[in-house]
Amino acid sequence: MHVFGLFLMATLAFGVLAFGGVYPWAYWLLAFASAGLGLWAIVVCRAWRDWRVWRLAKVMAVVAAAIALQMVPLPRAAVETISPNAAAVLSQYELAYAARQGGWTPISLAPWDTLVALALFTAFALLLVGATRALRHMDPQALAARLTILALLVGLIGIVQRALTPAGSDLIYGSWQPQFDGDGFGPFVNRNHYAGWVVMLLPLVAARIVAATEAFGGLTTGAGAATRRLVASQEAGLAAFSAGVVVVLGIAVMLSGSRSGLASLAVALATLAIFVVSRAGWSRRRMVVVLSVPLLLAAAMAWAGRDIAIRRFGQVPVEIADRIAAWTDTLHIIGDFPVAGVGLGAYATAMAVYQTAPTHTLFVQAHNDYLQVAAEGGLLVGLPALAALLLIGQGIRRRFVVGDHEPARYWLRAGAVAGLAGIAAQSLVEFSLQKPGNTVLFVVLVALALHRPDQDTSADAHRV
Repeated sequence: MHVFGLFLMATLAFGVLAFGGVYPWAYWLLAFASAGLGLWAIVVCRAWRDWRVWRLAKVMAVVAAAIALQMVPLPRAAVETISPNAAAVLSQYELAYAARQGGWTPISLAPWDTLVALALFTAFALLLVGATRALRHMDPQALAARLTILALLVGLIGIVQRALTPAGSDLIYGSWQPQFDGDGFGPFVNRNHYAGWVVMLLPLVAARIVAATEAFGGLTTGAGAATRRLVASQEAGLAAFSAGVVVVLGIAVMLSGSRSGLASLAVALATLAIFVVSRAGWSRRRMVVVLSVPLLLAAAMAWAGRDIAIRRFGQVPVEIADRIAAWTDTLHIIGDFPVAGVGLGAYATAMAVYQTAPTHTLFVQAHNDYLQVAAEGGLLVGLPALAALLLIGQGIRRRFVVGDHEPARYWLRAGAVAGLAGIAAQSLVEFSLQKPGNTVLFVVLVALALHRPDQDTSADAHRV
């Protein structure tokens, strides 16, 4: 599966470097690549032979079916029975709807947007199922190394662009003007989405430092002896390189000025620290390991300039009012469309009627992914989605309880879980996961956290 790993990395790189996949040409290419890779891995690795992976595939299929049901034309009376407020919303948004009597109409207020959402979900679900199976046969060290190099590249792009781009400019890569007004950073049109991508990957890079420390006894034996063994090994360079990448990413997040990024990064690192303590116990030596990454980040952020964070967090009281207004309106949508929602991807259509905040722009996202899924999917999509999350959570927990404990795989898994915890925290106030470039990284992290290693042959035996 060495070739699969290379194509997977190419897909991840395209997703982040193509402006986070926000434009149709980018997210359709990303969807095709993800679906193709997923199907390839499912067939080549015979995913159906692993009942856990196949159960995951079935749950994903149920979610996709629920989304598809939102687009099925139903008698108008049936739609208005399921969603009594649909007629009032569509009458204001689509004048011809009020004039029509009877006829058939879908549950979704924006069927085309729901179709796009279904296509993207299906592509990423295929990648999740295929990658979860394929990672069983891949070398974790090689994958971690490639992810670290990609993280370094994205971090440097953000830092260099900020240094060379004039203040107030929205240009990406020094020449690309975003289609809509934004507050871009690095290859993303929104700095919070850039920070979300970094929050997912930085803990995994940091976990490589912990893995190297454990491999040479730094978590369980004398610190001095472990340090001498580590310095004398080839792993020393890898650990030092990973530490350097952590510093670069920390500087990039600070320069981005993303408040949600800084806060969710703290959640991710706290999660990684819990893994360190739970795996090795508590002592002064383990405290050094736990604190090393935060200290690296603190130094990086101090160098980048704390005035950026102070200025950004000082704006919270003003901007949180808009967030609260959007959340309140979203709760109204949830209350009016509890059964089937307004249709996945149709949030903007609903907000054209429901928005009460006196702002000059329409809220096309709720700035809270959990509320938005509830508003768009209702119980129809929400319950299968919740079942999928519970199944994934149960599977991850099982891997830590009965899974392999070889350091490289364990810490790759722990770093992935820490990244997932960080993006879950950011999703309370942002919508980074709605950007396909971030979604594909999220899918890979879930697959890393879920995958089972091959017990019959060594990982290196599968490298071509």
